[in-house]
Amino acid sequence: MSKKLRREVALGGHVLDHSGLGDYVWGHVSARDPGGRGVWMKRKGLGFDEVGATDVILVGWDGAILEGDGPRHGEYPIHTEALLESPALESVVHCHPAHAMALVAAGRQIQPFSHIASVFSRQVPVYFDAPGLVLTAEQGRALAQARGSSRAIFMHGHGVVTVGASIGAAVTAAVMLERACYLQLLADGYGGVKQPLIEQRAVELYDHTQGEDFLLEAWEYLVRSTERARAKP
Repeated sequence: MSKKLRREVALGGHVLDHSGLGDYVWGHVSARDPGGRGVWMKRKGLGFDEVGATDVILVGWDGAILEGDGPRHGEYPIHTEALLESPALESVVHCHPAHAMALVAAGRQIQPFSHIASVFSRQVPVYFDAPGLVLTAEQGRALAQARGSSRAIFMHGHGVVTVGASIGAAVTAAVMLERACYLQLLADGYGGVKQPLIEQRAVELYDHTQGEDFLLEAWEYLVRSTERARAKP
């Protein structure tokens, strides 16, 4: 089981890199350990594109490295505390997408005027207390609680966190969030959305985008696209 899960965590990083969400060696994908011991995530010092299955280590709830070689990321509490706070979740993504960070810095929010933006019809919370690193359980817990039941949270001056019941759902949510932020900034540059929908109406109209099946269908494409690109000489 751990071999398969390590491959999936590495694949999640490859998809994020192929989708333009890499940031040198920073950012991480995690998956809950099926045995309840902690989270599987890449070791520190590697970019998303470089990660192989053997670079994915098991980090205990207290930060101890239980399996694998190499140092762990200091921000492991983003992952451990999110999963401890929400037992139904299986995966967490933290990354630093350019358009998401710019949107939050500009004080803007996503408006659901497309099927991609509608994935986030319910307003994405903005967290202002972590412009630096999230290094303690207390900081990670506060971030998880601020996210609430949303599948994503903006971290002002820092990046985003997305979650899901699978690696595919969490990674695809991050990719779609960045796309939605790009579309919002594009619309804002042309004068803004002229007929914005109120949240409840958007949820009703775009009900088909609210479940994880919608994300996983896109995930399958993202995997195929990523694997084709990585197979090219």
